[in-house]
Amino acid sequence: MMNKKIKPTRLLIASILILSMLVAPAAAHGVYMSSEVNGDNLKIHAYYQGGDPMANCDVEVMTYDAAGKTTPYLTGKTDANGDYEFAVKSGVTAYRVKVVEGEHAVTKRIDIDAPSGSGSDSGSNSGSSSWIFGTEGPSLFTIGAGLGWIVGIAGIIMYLQARKMKNA
Repeated sequence: MMNKKIKPTRLLIASILILSMLVAPAAAHGVYMSSEVNGDNLKIHAYYQGGDPMANCDVEVMTYDAAGKTTPYLTGKTDANGDYEFAVKSGVTAYRVKVVEGEHAVTKRIDIDAPSGSGSDSGSNSGSSSWIFGTEGPSLFTIGAGLGWIVGIAGIIMYLQARKMKNA
């Protein structure tokens, strides 16, 4: 039986690879929301990055006043298709809608541009998102985290190479 000593560099690289494989499935994917005005109702559709609906998720609707302050309006749950529809409140032109399922959440400000009852799609899709979720494409946080990983791994490799050169 051969008793070989495992080099610390190889052990470190193997450990990093194994840990990265374990962490990857836990990474969150994006969630999104679209909105549409139908007569006197506002309908939102919440969905995951792959297009699957956010079914049976908690919904919180807030109204904005003229000063930009929010007031609770409604709470509920999305249906099996990820949809939630509610009556537009008279005199309110902006809503903050938040859909949450566990660690997944999307928050969006929806401005109602046309008068109530027009039946047109007048909900804008501009909105704010929470943390990493709710915007199309990667957020600045995601990009920064990815660059941090790359710089960190490169730093470890350079440190190990410098140590190896010093010992040689």
